[in-house]
Amino acid sequence: MPTSFSLDIAAFVAKAKGNANQVMRKVSIDAMSRLVLRSPVDTGRFRANWIATLDAPTSETMVAFDPSGSATIEANAAALSDVEVGQSVFITNNLPYSERLENGYSDQAPNGMVRLTAAEFQEFVAKAVRELP
Repeated sequence: MPTSFSLDIAAFVAKAKGNANQVMRKVSIDAMSRLVLRSPVDTGRFRANWIATLDAPTSETMVAFDPSGSATIEANAAALSDVEVGQSVFITNNLPYSERLENGYSDQAPNGMVRLTAAEFQEFVAKAVRELP
């Protein structure tokens, strides 16, 4: 599912008071979590196949099941815990039916997951900055 989005967070660096890496981590984890939780569930395999990587996307798929999404979120949050501004974050789901699900095949996610999450990206950044200590 070759969909990507990016945001120049330079405008938020001053407001983040030097905590740009913290903002980057929070935004990445929030976006990933939203993708997982928006994913339709039959067996839980689709949710389990969201994989977060830094600097390059993965082509991996897993034979794993996570109907709640909690294990997937936890594993990906750990993978994103060291992300820094300047790195690229990739959140991929390489199952062969992922594009079909994104395009409304499931009644559980008729508007997809990626495009809805991408539309909220700016909100994730604003929220992360507001939550800084």
